[in-house]
Amino acid sequence: MSASVHLQVSSSDGTSKSFALTEHDTFLLGRMADCHLCVPGDSQVSRHHFILEACPPMASLRDLGSLNGTHVNGKKCGGREKGETPEQGALRQYPSIDLKNGDRITVGQSTIEVRVETAPDAAVIPAALPEGDLSGLSPEAMRQLIFGSPEKAIFTLANYAVQRELGRGGCGAVYLATPKSGGDPVAVKLMLSRAQADARSIDHFKREMKVIAGLKHPNIVRFLDSGSDQGTFFFVMEYCDGGSLADVAKARGGTIPADVLMPWALQALEGLAAAHKENFVHRDIKPHNILLHLNRAKLSDFGLAKNFQKAGLSGMSMTGNYAGTPVFMPPEQITNFKYVKPVSDVWSFAASLYQLLTGKFPYRFDSKRDPIDIILNENPVPIRDRMPELTNKLATVIDKSLTRNPKERFQNAGLLHAEMLRK
Repeated sequence: MSASVHLQVSSSDGTSKSFALTEHDTFLLGRMADCHLCVPGDSQVSRHHFILEACPPMASLRDLGSLNGTHVNGKKCGGREKGETPEQGALRQYPSIDLKNGDRITVGQSTIEVRVETAPDAAVIPAALPEGDLSGLSPEAMRQLIFGSPEKAIFTLANYAVQRELGRGGCGAVYLATPKSGGDPVAVKLMLSRAQADARSIDHFKREMKVIAGLKHPNIVRFLDSGSDQGTFFFVMEYCDGGSLADVAKARGGTIPADVLMPWALQALEGLAAAHKENFVHRDIKPHNILLHLNRAKLSDFGLAKNFQKAGLSGMSMTGNYAGTPVFMPPEQITNFKYVKPVSDVWSFAASLYQLLTGKFPYRFDSKRDPIDIILNENPVPIRDRMPELTNKLATVIDKSLTRNPKERFQNAGLLHAEMLRK
């Protein structure tokens, strides 16, 4: 890698440790054993005190609602002010700060010096994403942001004629398009880079996408093509005209009955099981990524999130201005960011079923605590507490898939699928 973020930790007893973050990764400090820097004997440190996210050469720190706060260059970041009530402190929740070379972080008896290293000869492609949330942009504003002011409402991208928008969010938009050479309609997903990236990282990312293109299954959306244009990355995928399970739930008032949902869930699990057999991990399973085509469920965006993150193009996904609440992310995906395994997909899949069935997330999120702090420290609510009428068998399978300890879950989608089919 041409950039890296180094952390030099000094303790009051004179000991020191160093950590090197060479790709998109996380770093947790706190008293708990799952923290990368565990300081159990420091009473000024909370269980999970802060999370530092690195996307070299960028780094961002987010205090996780600690009692004493985190100090960066002597300035307090997060935590309650003197005399402040928890309710008042909640108004400033999720504080984060961008870090730079030479910054000094102080927490309790530990001091961390930040050093950012970059290769001076690296060919860098600038980020395409400006400041601000893109989720509320109109289709016209999104097109103008990506391509400049087009002369026509319909524009072209590489070998595709883009027709209309299918959906959008904070990272870009999905459009219906047709190949200029003819053929079936396709879905073009535009992902705006939030971070600078060197040419080698982008080449690696494109190679990974070619590997993913070889992942073929009737319950996985076919990946057809990819490319980039001035920091804007696009992926061409099979077009699914039935929308997502999130769309279906919204049209039904927020939930999908179990007898309607489960055939689709089993189909999507078949696709996920096939991918797990090939050692692929999705990393971003949620209702929006389970699509319908001719009433068949297909798992979408396979590998896009993982490889976009690994190449350092996604920017900060858990800290900073663009971070969302990782409501479908298991705890270990926060603490062991780079090395997520199939068992983590099992958690995310079960969390998606939970939300589609009940209309609620597995955790009791509230406005007085950072959601990452809740994910790291609390247990999911048993699904029958939210949906008493659900069958005991399905409730047991979902609850087991959502246990905090990965060893106590179904270890891959194939095992989860087999259990769901068992009489």
